[in-house]
Amino acid sequence: MTSISGSAADPPPSRGPYDVGDLPIPELLDAVVASGYEGHPWEELACRLARPTLHDLRRSIETGTIYGRCRRAGFSIPQRAELQRHPFPEDIAGEAVGKCLERFKTQVLPRGEWDHGLGVSIETFFTSCCLSDIANVWRAQLRQLPRYAIELDALDEPGQVGVLALAADSPADPARVVECRDLINRAFMQINEQDKTAFVLEEQGWSKAEIARYLGIKRAALDTRISRARKAMQARRTS
Repeated sequence: MTSISGSAADPPPSRGPYDVGDLPIPELLDAVVASGYEGHPWEELACRLARPTLHDLRRSIETGTIYGRCRRAGFSIPQRAELQRHPFPEDIAGEAVGKCLERFKTQVLPRGEWDHGLGVSIETFFTSCCLSDIANVWRAQLRQLPRYAIELDALDEPGQVGVLALAADSPADPARVVECRDLINRAFMQINEQDKTAFVLEEQGWSKAEIARYLGIKRAALDTRISRARKAMQARRTS
């Protein structure tokens, strides 16, 4: 009996996932769309977007350049040195990139919001989109930091959130609650309610554009309110 041999008798080699590792971005995007934003094509695109952006944002948080970047993008965040130290830069950047990737997958790319014809690479566009997520994650992390009271003099400087954070999330100790309320009441004694709202929202990380929309006033009027609030507190302490 003659045995069967040769390539014709061998099973065909198993095929791995669609190899997209060497595809340029335009062709990779076509593959992502064809796959329904799932599987190996999407994973490859997500890696290409996430890897450089994670490094960029982590370094930006550590060095403090993130404040200017977010402010220029319209998402001001309060300065806190604690969030610039390990492990916060890695955690904040990682969570923000994860949220932005999900939005890219379900909204940005399907809607065609990125256009290579505008001369901005998809990597650069993705990083800029992450800034809104950075601001949201930053504020969430800020609310979880240990609360502390600050001297009233510090309320003259932007970015000081201690007293205001205590107002939003009072400590459990009744004695601390009384102490914090007294500190806040003395600080805000000569400020009207609208000026107080503008000041507190700015200290909690809202951008001035966001505050102006919330209060229904123009940006110039908002600047006047915040300046007036600071001067009133300073006058209260020096009177």
